[in-house]
Amino acid sequence: MRKVRLSDLYRYVSVGELEFLPDGEFFIFVRRHMDKKENQYRSNIWIQGFNGRDLKQLTFGDSDFSPKISPDGKKLVFLSKRGEGSKKIGLYLLPLTGGEAIKIREFPGGVTNLRWIDNERVSFISYVGRTHSIGKEDDGRKVYEVERIPFLSNERGYTEGKTGQAFSLDLERNKLKQLTDNLLMNVVDILYSPDGDAYVLIIREDPEQLPHWTSLYYVNKGGRRLKLSPEGISVLEARWRKEDELFVIANDYSKGFATNAFVAVVDVNGNFDALTRNQDIPFFNVLNSDVRGVGGRQLKIHKGSLYILVTERYKSLLKKVDRNGNVETVLDVNASIDTFDISEKGGIIFTVSTSSKPLEIYKYHKGKSRKLTSFNRWLNTCLIPVPERFNVVVSDGARIDAWILKPPDFRADRKYPTILEIHGGPKTAYGNAYMHEFQSLASEGYIVLYCNPRGSHGYSSEFADIRGHYGERDFLDIMEVVEHAVNEFPFIDSERLGVTGGSYGGFMTNWIVTHTDIFEAAVSQRSISNFISFYGTTDIGYFFAEDQIGLSKAFWEDPEIYIRQSPLFYAPNVETPLLLIHSLEDYRCWVPEAMQFFTALRRLGKEVKMILFPRENHELSRSGLPIHREKRLKAIIDWFNIHLKEGDKA
Repeated sequence: MRKVRLSDLYRYVSVGELEFLPDGEFFIFVRRHMDKKENQYRSNIWIQGFNGRDLKQLTFGDSDFSPKISPDGKKLVFLSKRGEGSKKIGLYLLPLTGGEAIKIREFPGGVTNLRWIDNERVSFISYVGRTHSIGKEDDGRKVYEVERIPFLSNERGYTEGKTGQAFSLDLERNKLKQLTDNLLMNVVDILYSPDGDAYVLIIREDPEQLPHWTSLYYVNKGGRRLKLSPEGISVLEARWRKEDELFVIANDYSKGFATNAFVAVVDVNGNFDALTRNQDIPFFNVLNSDVRGVGGRQLKIHKGSLYILVTERYKSLLKKVDRNGNVETVLDVNASIDTFDISEKGGIIFTVSTSSKPLEIYKYHKGKSRKLTSFNRWLNTCLIPVPERFNVVVSDGARIDAWILKPPDFRADRKYPTILEIHGGPKTAYGNAYMHEFQSLASEGYIVLYCNPRGSHGYSSEFADIRGHYGERDFLDIMEVVEHAVNEFPFIDSERLGVTGGSYGGFMTNWIVTHTDIFEAAVSQRSISNFISFYGTTDIGYFFAEDQIGLSKAFWEDPEIYIRQSPLFYAPNVETPLLLIHSLEDYRCWVPEAMQFFTALRRLGKEVKMILFPRENHELSRSGLPIHREKRLKAIIDWFNIHLKEGDKA
């Protein structure tokens, strides 16, 4: 048995995008892994029997994803970037009765929310603009003319005025129909009714002034459009329950982005019934993992009820919401259920990750779960320590979930350097999901400490609400967890503490080093240092900052509240050696956030280093180029080894 190595990053296999064939006897999924030699990811579509047998690879394009089975089960469509150096998304059709995949057409604007309408047509969203039609691409030298905000996207770069629009495509005739064309609006999703005659649209009606508000519209067979969502309600997801009624996931943002969503039903006449609005349920799985890679559905209609994933503290569960708003747990495996599907016969397939095992596919049938895949069986030869959860009752009486992960060769009579990890969001969570970064640090001889402070998902909306108070209660929660751990666990060396985090966790790392000197080293990743600059230079900056920092005010209305919550303005206080890691194409938290902090600290004569990654965005640690991901993790470990490993104590 050996320890997990940093280089094991290349060995993980990720699975997701599960979908049953209509007979419920077989299902398809996407399998994804890294190719170190080519410095890229390989993803293909596989099929397997619900009985666990007949595992077979269906596609070999190495960049195949988003498979969708036709209603009759005879064919599937999928997306791919096939072809050497291809950056265009192509839509392919594969007969399941045999034969090769057929390329239907390419989409320079990408494809999202691909679904079958019937056995001949599909619907989807693609990004188009005034000067770029869906079938062409500008190969000339570009000059970006910007007239509206947001003009950046972390996923797409400069938006070039393109917005999401709805399309249908007749696959047999290769006939494309654009269903929406208002470029001032952003169409997020389209869902055809079960009979294929009508559809609903989820639309961001004012992407500039109200970018997080989305409305639901019904379009009947004759083309008449009716708004179904009430004023003051944003619809995030919708699924047809029957011909004239839908389940929706909605939010009133009564506590801003901290607000948990609720389930409602709405009919095609606009009658809206909020079912779980008063239950404060944290819908969807947002548990952190760095080996996920493949997504998939988090909600589905089955026999008139809504099945949906929910995060409860440190795990995600599959729950059922019926038409009356009754909520019951269908599946709880004390781990992270990432995606699922349900057959007409009631069989369930789902992916599971635990804190000691990455994703694999499982089945649930007649009250029993069974593992179907073992793509990551190589980990059976490794020593995988399991995190130990503990609770800390902090100074205002709240209970904070926290964990320590010990080295695989842990000895109770030794003292260990300890790394505090802080998650992003802030409305995400740590829990029973696999983190290669944590295992790599543990293998290097570190205790890894982490927690879910105020601001995290998986709890109440009130727990998540830190608007206008970044660096206050959240900071206290984290520091009180550290204090508790140092006092409770004698093997933690209080003189060799490190801290790291990304995004909000990067902000908090910056905040910590400007407000305490108990840490001997810090690594701040994809961070925010100045909420005033963040406001106008990122894809979510202006509306996220107004909600989370300015209490609905822009920075020119109340500059003091922005300055008060920005670590940059406390730079003279830094005594901790700091490494800043940032991606040059991170438009969620743009690179000037690191540059400003780095420049200030160098000007002040502080110990600081900055590493910048080209061709990467905010997702470097999760889906960046494989070699960059390896270099990032090595840089973190090297920084901590330099500052925390000298004179290891026996």
